[in-house]
Amino acid sequence: MTSFRAALGDELDPMEIAGVTAVLVVFYALADLSAGSVVAIPAGLVALAALRAVCTVRGYPDAAAGAVLGAVGGVVFAFLAVDDGSVVLGVLAAVAAWLCLDSLYDLRLGIDRSSEPDGDISQDEYYLVSAHGWAVLQELREADGPLSRAELQDRTGLPDEDFERVLETVGDSGPIERVGTGYALDESETGVGAVVRLVGGRLLRPLRLFRPAVPR
Repeated sequence: MTSFRAALGDELDPMEIAGVTAVLVVFYALADLSAGSVVAIPAGLVALAALRAVCTVRGYPDAAAGAVLGAVGGVVFAFLAVDDGSVVLGVLAAVAAWLCLDSLYDLRLGIDRSSEPDGDISQDEYYLVSAHGWAVLQELREADGPLSRAELQDRTGLPDEDFERVLETVGDSGPIERVGTGYALDESETGVGAVVRLVGGRLLRPLRLFRPAVPR
């Protein structure tokens, strides 16, 4: 079992804390930043590391640390923002509140983001599959119509196993759409519009906490 000291050592980066503190001291000297902000922000980073270490030792999900830190950080930054009249601190308070709500959403649905999304694939394999996926997407983008599996494999040079991995990773809800016996590119899942929908949906996701519960 991992000790708290070992877990804290993994989570806490003293150089990062020192760097953030140095930047805040400069802002304190040049931009009239309050002394409370100089202390509160590094303290928040240390608190986050400590909470994550506790979660690791106790086996709690990371969302528990996020909920606690977001709630405390939101209150602290909101107080400092009102006291200083600082827009930056107000933004930090809003970010902390979002973190709290997002973490509560994860806790409510039992989502654990501390684990890897696919434990059967290494980092090197992930990058390789990504490269294969881009090759398939490029061929579909340049094609005049749907391409069969054989055509895609012939154009990309992917063997059966690699092609299947691409479909598992990029297909389903991704931009590769099954059309009859072939595949085509779903343009609605690519480009700026898709990015905006993805980012917007992620930012607004915690607001689902306030939806009325659906009776089962």
